[in-house]
Amino acid sequence: MNLKYNIRIFVALILFISISCDGTLGGFDTVRFPISKKRLEVAFDSLYSKYPEYLIPQKWEENNNWSKRGYGFLDSRLLYFKNAPEEMYYISFIGDQQTFKDTTHIDIAIRSVFIGSKNNWIEADNFNEQDKSKIQARFKNEIISKLEELTNSKSKDLD
Repeated sequence: MNLKYNIRIFVALILFISISCDGTLGGFDTVRFPISKKRLEVAFDSLYSKYPEYLIPQKWEENNNWSKRGYGFLDSRLLYFKNAPEEMYYISFIGDQQTFKDTTHIDIAIRSVFIGSKNNWIEADNFNEQDKSKIQARFKNEIISKLEELTNSKSKDLD
């Protein structure tokens, strides 16, 4: 194999490992569901279908730029919140291909929050504890509770 290819693989691996670790991209609480990744993926699809208000509006579609930022390899979802504060959450499944094969549980976490009034993605380290708590509570009350209902399961916070 050529050297450029090996370097690209190495850089991709390092990037993946650093993003998979807590605190590098995000730092919000990890939530564990006692179900397979596939079941949670189906639940997200059902959530978008049943609650289309969580889909990204056209006016914010240009901010769905995670692939351009180098995070296209992450299995992620975006959730839009219209009511004040107007926000968008970048959520990802946590783990690697081997972890995702485990059918006993799957972990997800908010990785970044888009604040409409700031027109920018912001990571957890840039929020104070009070704002982090508000974001985490909104996620838990509006999204996690619906995913629990859709999967007929009970999640737990790992952090």
